[in-house]
Amino acid sequence: MIRRLAGVILVVTLLPGCSAHLRADQKAPPAAEPLRPSPSVTSPPFKSRPLTDLKKKVKGKIVIFHAEEKGEQANWTAEVRIGNAYKVAVDCVGPTGTLNVRTTKGLKFARQCIAGYTTLTVDNYPQKAPKTHQLTVQAPPGAKWAILIARLP
Repeated sequence: MIRRLAGVILVVTLLPGCSAHLRADQKAPPAAEPLRPSPSVTSPPFKSRPLTDLKKKVKGKIVIFHAEEKGEQANWTAEVRIGNAYKVAVDCVGPTGTLNVRTTKGLKFARQCIAGYTTLTVDNYPQKAPKTHQLTVQAPPGAKWAILIARLP
């Protein structure tokens, strides 16, 4: 009983410190300003750059190369004859969006345009004879892009 009474007295003495009262000589806090969007820290302003010369970045016999340097063609399809060991290089220049690449059998990946060029090696063992696949590239509207597929040296 005494412990309970001591606990109640302790709580009652601490409560006035938790509440805020304005005295007559104090001013009310200023009204909150309307929220303004803060500048984005994660996305720097977009600076266009030329497409990377993929032919200089990849070694091996080039199977297919296509570059869309004006940003007019967002979807592109071609037939490509590849086996199960090859290298894919892509580059995309655009402020937003994703470049999607896929073949009818196997390859499927996406790359953010702002990230720059990349290469991907597909190296399955044992190597199989080349077969014809349909290659599809989907780019964001207005983006410049390039793709190169080469056999491994």
